[in-house]
Amino acid sequence: MRSRGRQKSVFRSQYSEFRLLPSVIVFAVVLAAWVPVKAAELPLSEFEARFTPQETPVCMNYDVGYRLLNIELRRVAKVVATTTIGTWRHRVTGKNIPALFLDMRVDSPDTVTPGRRSRISIHDRIIAVLTVPDMQALLFAKHTDEYLRPLIHATESLGASVYDTQSGTLEFENRNLKTGVISSNLVNSAALFKLSHRIRPVMDFLVAQYKAPTPDAALSDNGRIVANLDGKVAALRILTHRERSPNCLTRRRFDSLCARTVIEKGSTARPRDFHAWSMTFAALARILHDEALLQSALHAPVETVVPLVMDYELALGSVRVTMTSIYLGKDCREPPQDSMVTESPEPVTEE
Repeated sequence: MRSRGRQKSVFRSQYSEFRLLPSVIVFAVVLAAWVPVKAAELPLSEFEARFTPQETPVCMNYDVGYRLLNIELRRVAKVVATTTIGTWRHRVTGKNIPALFLDMRVDSPDTVTPGRRSRISIHDRIIAVLTVPDMQALLFAKHTDEYLRPLIHATESLGASVYDTQSGTLEFENRNLKTGVISSNLVNSAALFKLSHRIRPVMDFLVAQYKAPTPDAALSDNGRIVANLDGKVAALRILTHRERSPNCLTRRRFDSLCARTVIEKGSTARPRDFHAWSMTFAALARILHDEALLQSALHAPVETVVPLVMDYELALGSVRVTMTSIYLGKDCREPPQDSMVTESPEPVTEE
């Protein structure tokens, strides 16, 4: 009985941590903040109505796989992330201000049986709004629709969360769409509000490290962030080095910046291992010989890095998020054929 109990605990931990996946992706994709998508789905459509795109969207597609012993056992979901430069109608002042609009959708393949969901069924959507060029976060909203059914126990989440800084303080609301219960409790909101104003320094730090790594980077204040770990806000440090990325974009490897997060000294938090391999947007566009992407990068108000691959440790195994395509276009649901990089067995380096 003890063995069965331990097995049940492992499965619950393993599958419940898939809920962390969208937040992990957002951390890295917001770092690629140079790029709009259109949709009209509740409950986040109200935010789309406040944004007016002025540039063509840049679309990024990712595969999400569950890995054990460095072997992918299952394809969990697909991610479609788009960002656009435009104007945002400020909730408090009513003014239209320059902004970047990020729209990200995480969808897992569902069973074809009507009324029955797969063991891992995730249909989440995330919207983020940042000012440009200073990249202060005005809004972060998430619609969660998840059903996780391991061998023994099933859990279901249906809700919407909104983090809003437009009033000058961090306002938070979480709504359970099944019960109607609303919560506004948020631990250490001051630290999270401070982080919403530090996205640009962190981005500049990563771009600089990609271009010219420095041995004292680990001591830079711009390499420090805070994160919500199991309900507690903890201080983390970003460590970086250059190395080839894992296979991505049809099994190519790129000379990239590998970033990982470690806990600051003196903290008792125990974060999961997180690694992200990234390149600057302009460098990736040049390597892909994509003139449309290159022009978008050259005219972007902020120079940024683009996540190619991300690994996140679970209680058992890990999740890997891998870029499959990147392109300029108004419809990001189906990538054009020429957005896929020609397969090559050889590692790719920046030209």
